[in-house]
Order: sequence, then C-alpha cells, then structure tokens
Amino acid sequence: MGTATVGGNLLQRTRCMYFRNGADGTYPCNKREPGSGCAAIGGLDRGQALLGVGALCNAVSPGDWPVALTAMDARIEVVGPAGSRYMPIAELYRLPGETPHLEFTLAPGDLVTAIEVPRTPAGRSSTYHKIRDRESYAFALASAAVALELQGGRVTRARIAVGGVATRPWRATEAEQMLAGRRLTADSALEIGRAAFQAAQPGRHNGFKLELGARTVADALMIAAERSRS
Repeated sequence: MGTATVGGNLLQRTRCMYFRNGADGTYPCNKREPGSGCAAIGGLDRGQALLGVGALCNAVSPGDWPVALTAMDARIEVVGPAGSRYMPIAELYRLPGETPHLEFTLAPGDLVTAIEVPRTPAGRSSTYHKIRDRESYAFALASAAVALELQGGRVTRARIAVGGVATRPWRATEAEQMLAGRRLTADSALEIGRAAFQAAQPGRHNGFKLELGARTVADALMIAAERSRS
C-alpha cells in the first residue's frame, strides 16, 4: 500500500488524455518521448490549457493544492545533495517551452520537506473554487484560488491564481493589480475574471474555458469578499 504526501501532491505530472493513453506509442507525446510531437495540438483539446501553452505541449497542470498555495504566496523547503533551501512555490513549476518533459525545477535527489504558508489577513477572506465535469474524482475544468485584503469596502490587495486552464499553477498578477483600490461588485468581479485570461490562447475545442474561467474567478472573488464580512 502506498502512502500519499502533500509534497508528492505538488509534484503531480502535467498530463492529458494523450499522455495517459500513449504509453504504447499510439499517440505522439513530447512528454513521454521528447521530439515525437504532440497529438493534443490540433487534436481533441477540450481539456487542454489556454495559458502558458507552447508549440510542443498544451497539457494542463492538474493539481488543486498547488493553485491554492500559489495564491497564498507559499514557499517550500527543499533538501538535496546541495543542502537545504527555500523557494516560492511558483518557482517550482516550469513552462513547457522547449522541454515539456521537464516540469519541475528540482534537481536529482531533491526532496520537498516542508510547505510554509504565511499568516496574513487575506487568509480570512479566501476561497478555492473548482468547476469540473462531475462532482468527484475529476480534475478541474477551471478553478480559482482567491485571497483578499479589504479596507472600507475596497480591495487593498488581491491574490488570484487559476487552475485547470494553464500548463502550471497560474498567478493572475495583472488582474490582481486591476482590482487594487476598487470595490467588488458582480460586474467588477467579472471584469477582473476576464482580465485573468487576457493572455489566453484557446485551441479548437477549449474556447469555452475563457468564459468559464472568467466566471469561476468572479464567483471566487465574491465568495472571498463575503467571507470577510462573516
């Protein structure tokens, strides 16, 4: 019987149905065999990424936990042959670029030994909101982790990360900046949600994630704001 760890959860491989079903070589996959091609690009890409995509891979980073930790400015402790070091969790993940088979910045022999989440006022006004095809045992089609700091009804600082739509846990920094100093309403929340997808590159079948993702962010913002009043 295997034992799961929270550190191991951070290291789930970025994958898609072509990766999962291509062990026998049926489908070309640059993650399995670098240089072989990518069946998902131009193929059935409903579940593929919109953000952080490259010419060699557009598989979605599947985890929930990494998205939430990215929004909360968490850092990890890594112990390896070179000693112990800390890094922001956002620096753990690579974009596919020219090497989609390399997904993490860890070196051989490195081990994640701790996860640290800073204690901030935003923790009281935060949420993780996930939309999926079925209620259980399904990766996100779109998700959003949001943490807010508010004063006098206005957002003084926002942290927004999205999942299910990107090749790595994706911090929506431009959307965060747009929200600073503003009051949250249903309309402004949706505006911010759409801003989180300004850099999106939809494929043939996953364009619906643009609006779904924006509305997921908007809903998460409103949930987090409501929690600040409780």
